[in-house]
Amino acid sequence: MYVYLSIYEGSNKEPYGRKPGIRIMKKSLRSILASGAIAVVVGGLFSLTPAVAHADTASNCIEYGAFGHTVSFTEAVDRGYFTDEGLNVCFNQVSSSQQQFASLLGGQYDIAGTTADNAVNQYVNTSPNVEIIGGMEQGSGLAVFVNTANGINSIADLAGKTVAVDAPNSGYVFATEKILQENGLQPSQYTLQVIGGSKQRLQDLEAGTYNGSPVYATILGSPFSEQAQTDPNLKEVGTLSSYVAPYQGTSLVVTDAYAKANPTAVTKFLTAMIRGSLYAENPANQSQVVADIAATNGVSTSVATSIYNDTERNFVSGENIAEAENVLGLINTIQLRQSFGGFNTSVNATQLAMPGPNNVYNDQYWNAAFMQALQQGE
Repeated sequence: MYVYLSIYEGSNKEPYGRKPGIRIMKKSLRSILASGAIAVVVGGLFSLTPAVAHADTASNCIEYGAFGHTVSFTEAVDRGYFTDEGLNVCFNQVSSSQQQFASLLGGQYDIAGTTADNAVNQYVNTSPNVEIIGGMEQGSGLAVFVNTANGINSIADLAGKTVAVDAPNSGYVFATEKILQENGLQPSQYTLQVIGGSKQRLQDLEAGTYNGSPVYATILGSPFSEQAQTDPNLKEVGTLSSYVAPYQGTSLVVTDAYAKANPTAVTKFLTAMIRGSLYAENPANQSQVVADIAATNGVSTSVATSIYNDTERNFVSGENIAEAENVLGLINTIQLRQSFGGFNTSVNATQLAMPGPNNVYNDQYWNAAFMQALQQGE
């Protein structure tokens, strides 16, 4: 009952049009809601301003910036759910979290798929002008890999070496440091090698070099961690879920200004994503979802099946149910950052993670979107 981010090959910006749609039965949504699997309060559903934003029409793009496409995003495209909502969504390939947030805050991106840690970092350490509107994955496949061809076979071998990361103080830096610390390696015993996003780090880890310097290790999540498993020179040496669970990883993030100006667009985007998520988590759709993952990522059916199992069938660290943020996971993500001195002030993780219209996690759009998805069934 989970989804994950995968990669479409092609240009940096890809508009998605109509594809054959498959509707989710209304009773399947109701059964999930009735089961208590999603622990949220659906309230204030009709409090959103009914203004129609420019992005609400299919003739204009919602600019979506992400490191890749979640399975929910893939299915929202392939099943025609975005088109059903009257949306035209353009995907922008992100190169790093620093570039991503510069583009989000600068208005080049309308919605971002980024780690919850990045959003919390911006909210606390810079200014509270961003908000999480939904969850995507809870550390799917998140693990540290080393390049044995460079003489690294264990975490202990990284003493005195560099560890590749996206950015020095965001993304999965603290998840990386937690895994290494739990295996006896303190931050003072290695240095960070800033490379960029997961796709780039996987490529450089496989190559064993970046700008003439050796690449010894990095952290990767799905779908990159499953791809790394197929390289005989790469070895997994520690998984985050062994030490932190639940954990909130990739989430949907917007600026406050965009959400307030475009509430209908935000809600419709989430509605399509929720429908994509529910399609992906339905076991009856497994063969189609695996095929979509394979085509999207350009990987074999075997690798795509591993991605599917890690994201759709792993209930500890897999995808978020129906794109709902895992509040306990968010608390743990905040506490993890704080334990490594990642805030410039002391924070109350529980208070910071509580959903509300003025908090870092604003759940009002998800609440409205879930009810709209409920009504989409036939």
